[in-house]
Amino acid sequence: MMREAVLSLQDVSKRYGTVQALDSVSFHLDARESVGYLGPNGAGKTTTLKLLAGVTRPDSGTIRLGGFDPVRQRQPALSRTGFLIEMPGTLPYLTGEDLLRYVAELKGIPRPEWSAAGRKAADAAGATENLSRRLGTLSTGQLRRVLISSALVGDPEVLVLDEPTLGLDPAARRDIRALLRALRKEGRTLLLSTHLLEDAEAVCDRVIFLREGKILGDEPISGARGENGAPTAIRVRTLDPSIPEALQKLLPDSVRVHVEGDREFSLSFSGDEAFQSELIGRLVRGGIRLSSVTESRSSLEDRYLRLVGREDRT
Repeated sequence: MMREAVLSLQDVSKRYGTVQALDSVSFHLDARESVGYLGPNGAGKTTTLKLLAGVTRPDSGTIRLGGFDPVRQRQPALSRTGFLIEMPGTLPYLTGEDLLRYVAELKGIPRPEWSAAGRKAADAAGATENLSRRLGTLSTGQLRRVLISSALVGDPEVLVLDEPTLGLDPAARRDIRALLRALRKEGRTLLLSTHLLEDAEAVCDRVIFLREGKILGDEPISGARGENGAPTAIRVRTLDPSIPEALQKLLPDSVRVHVEGDREFSLSFSGDEAFQSELIGRLVRGGIRLSSVTESRSSLEDRYLRLVGREDRT
């Protein structure tokens, strides 16, 4: 059964003066997908998100959120979607509760329900203890949680997040990634715009590569995730050509086989060293003559550099 597309762009272009920010961009997200939108600064990521939020209009093309145009049908489109776009221009003397009530009003939530909606969102993001504090007094990590709370007001099905861990220390980044994985497990659809590959690896099922306003690739992230969210994989070389179907029959369904040549393939999985040892044993018992086994991480960095290149290239 085909899943419902809850967010889509079709041939979307946007120009600012002489700068072509987006050039015929097309992609969609199905319900419950978690997709990384990757590219260097200036690639067009934030422009895309502003178009999705209805903050600005495309020059051409169509955009839909839950089937609605975010400009012409703003409220029904945004009622199902939560946004974190850059650092909002919120005044430092506002409290977190002030911000969440304001977002509830924008989303058309009835006034008597503003406080309850804000508290529910803050609880989901682990920001409840900071709601009474002024935004200007919060640490970067605390403020990020409050801003993510604002995206959760109204319990939206879709979250569109721009650089949610930007500027955070390693511990705070780990906490925010854990929060995003929890939201993903709840069944929410996530579009995560970032230039930090670690965020995409930890949270996303699929990645879209963007540079200079053009999509250069759209593909799944190889590998399942372990407890910390990072993909685990081993690269295997054999003495004889291996048939992918035969390999898969020897392995559990949870293991993905990625053939990289007649005598080389990788296995992506979620598990510890004991599980990895069991996989190797299954191959040997199945008659696969191994010449080498090496552990590898996700190839996301390699693919990013191959498609997008260095951020400082000319």
